[in-house]
Amino acid sequence: MTASEQLVDAAIAEQARRWFVAHDEGSLSAQETAAFLTWLRASPVHVRAFLRVSRIARDLKAAAEGPDFVLKALLEEARTDTGNHVVEIGSLNLQGGRAIARQPGRRSQWALATVVAGLILGLSLLWWSRDGERFGLPKTYDTGRGEQAAWRLPDGSTLHLNTGGSATVRYSTAERVVDLNRGQALFEVVPGDGRRFRVSAGEAHVLAVGTEFDVYRRRDVILVTVVEGTVTVSSGEPPPLSSGIAPSGPSRRVNAGQQLGVEGGKLWPEPVLVDAKAAVAWLQHQIVAEDRPLGEIVDEFNRYARVSIEIVDPALRALRVSGRFDVYDTESFVAFLSSLDGVAVERTATRIRVISIGASKGERPQSTH
Repeated sequence: MTASEQLVDAAIAEQARRWFVAHDEGSLSAQETAAFLTWLRASPVHVRAFLRVSRIARDLKAAAEGPDFVLKALLEEARTDTGNHVVEIGSLNLQGGRAIARQPGRRSQWALATVVAGLILGLSLLWWSRDGERFGLPKTYDTGRGEQAAWRLPDGSTLHLNTGGSATVRYSTAERVVDLNRGQALFEVVPGDGRRFRVSAGEAHVLAVGTEFDVYRRRDVILVTVVEGTVTVSSGEPPPLSSGIAPSGPSRRVNAGQQLGVEGGKLWPEPVLVDAKAAVAWLQHQIVAEDRPLGEIVDEFNRYARVSIEIVDPALRALRVSGRFDVYDTESFVAFLSSLDGVAVERTATRIRVISIGASKGERPQSTH
């Protein structure tokens, strides 16, 4: 192989890698999907490169034996190029939507590219954009520090993920399961799917149908806040996926406008009334505090801020404050802290330190920030 040919192969491999990453990051738009199919059909070399990168060749047989998503139409198109011959892919023969073993034959490479491209397109769209609903494959969604994102799940429900969050979505014939690995998420669950919707966050498990609720996995407690509808919250070990068995631990019903926590693996005795809109104010990039400890507000703010705010004094962390804060407006929040009686702020390039200067301890400053 000449140096020029090596450069061409390397360029095609890089293109295949980029298409793979594009699929892995989320559903392609209609225009991007058309561009992807055009690229695949341009040359059998592109098909082979993508197969090597994505490693889904071993699943072609399983896909062909499954529901006949686009295979028949693609075969018709392939037959146009091959004089109504059956197209063979290696030892896998695709005929009428089923896979049968047959020895390889000499057929048009362009027809081969067409059929394989269609199969890859169908598989990849199902695999990455449908989150494994058909194949039982999990998909994990993540957000970085200061990031928020939302995804429409295969069943039509919506997952909103707050800063520094991670959630893994899995499907079975019995249920839809989301494992909240870390952080905070809001779920808008659509009814009528026929499968229960379960969220697991450590030792806390939430069952819901057609409702909207927030789950916040903190270090000391897991908080479940219901915005609309009703959920059942339980504690303990989660049941196996596809078992159809409800979590076996104690459970509580939580209605709209209520919040329930799980601490140390134990449910709170009863749900408490809360301002549900304030609990999900993060969707508008805000922290809403009503007579809350200053330390809690600072901890929330640090989930977004590039420069951390530090309060060492326990008494100052316990100071009760109220206000509404923009999570990305550090300067305004620091100005608010500086306005509190008995509080001083020291700034360096790497952190913001809040200290007590011994005045007016025990007050409960208020803010309409």
